[in-house]
Amino acid sequence: MLIFKKEKAVMKLIFGHIDKSAECVQATVDFLTAYIADNHSDSMEAVQRVNSLESEADALLREIRDMLYSGAYLPQIRGDIYRLMSAIDGVSNKAEDCFDHFQYQFPEIPREYATDIDEILDLTLECFSALQKGLKAYFGPKDKLEKVRKHGMRVSEFESRIDKLERELTARIFKTDMDKGEKLHLRRCLRKITAISDATEDSADQLQWVSVKSIV
Repeated sequence: MLIFKKEKAVMKLIFGHIDKSAECVQATVDFLTAYIADNHSDSMEAVQRVNSLESEADALLREIRDMLYSGAYLPQIRGDIYRLMSAIDGVSNKAEDCFDHFQYQFPEIPREYATDIDEILDLTLECFSALQKGLKAYFGPKDKLEKVRKHGMRVSEFESRIDKLERELTARIFKTDMDKGEKLHLRRCLRKITAISDATEDSADQLQWVSVKSIV
């Protein structure tokens, strides 16, 4: 039937979008790790890669929307699927926004904070990886709802650890004798990084909602 062919086509686009978003987050984290190691960035290749990956994710989201409008899936779940994929697209948007912040503002990252930020970056990758597994469980074979729930809980665990590190690092920053403007700029940089995991958790919450609605 035509509807099943359309669903198969949408599924391919969805998995493509998930993987492209994961690549965008990974490329951003790779760039930030290198940046924090030497406090500068002159990689036009990284700029082109992150911008290209985010644009490709946006293009896939538009294709998904068009396929849903054309009749893929039942009417009552089309909106849920599109909202879910839009939330995931928001993660790559936050990754690109963070990348641009470092690329164009060249913030100075004091060496004593490098280890803490590297840990946050590692957890950011773990957080999105858990979301990615949950998404593939949901859109994969049936009998997957418990896996979706398990991976959703992992997303929340990673995001909570990131929040804790962010609070602790923020407190340390504001206890120093740095200039107030430098403290605020460093805090802003930290928020740009943790916004990625915030968006990841928002996507996981949306996934949990969609999966609960699918229970018969």
